[in-house]
Amino acid sequence: MSGSIKAVLFDFDGTIADTGRGIVNCVKKTLADYGVEEKDEDRLRYFIGPPLVVSFKHLFGLDEETAQEYVRHYRVYYSQGGMYELDLYDGIPETLERIRARGLTMGIASSKPGVYLQKLLEHLGVAQYFSCISAPEIGTVNPPKCELIADAMAMLNVKPEECVMVGDRFFDIDGGAQAGVRTIGAAYGYGGRAEMEEHGATWIAETTKEIAELIEKL
Repeated sequence: MSGSIKAVLFDFDGTIADTGRGIVNCVKKTLADYGVEEKDEDRLRYFIGPPLVVSFKHLFGLDEETAQEYVRHYRVYYSQGGMYELDLYDGIPETLERIRARGLTMGIASSKPGVYLQKLLEHLGVAQYFSCISAPEIGTVNPPKCELIADAMAMLNVKPEECVMVGDRFFDIDGGAQAGVRTIGAAYGYGGRAEMEEHGATWIAETTKEIAELIEKL
């Protein structure tokens, strides 16, 4: 076993899978239905990773009630097919296999509703690698990332010093730090290296392969 590490937690969007295409398309359809035109797709990429309600409030100045209404509207499009507009990042199956071969347990800690995650992991053919999914239920208030990480550790029965969190956005890195775990910033995702460095990721991986290499050195 790799030192004291017993478990590796992964974010999903931007870490396991490139989900941007489906998310952005569903956001654009939602905004159009409310008469909001947004031509800057790069701006809409902010939606990939954070809780949807946070993104709608942050980017469009919506109040809580209106933002929740937009989220419900978005999820209609998402559940009707938008969720499957995604691609597994190159090397993820090999990375997960290498980590499992080290005798480590893996889990998902994500702000995406758990019902979607289970379907998507199965759709992508990687569900067998994960022993738990820590995620909110549809219609509930999204807990802070640190709470999702703490819940995953409880499900896996590991201590913070025995766990590593892998994610591509500052929510993952900050949440990991708040939960007391070391972090690997997935710089190939949507945050990029600069965001990972700014928020103090313990290590940074430029590729999925580097995640496994870092884990094997611990």
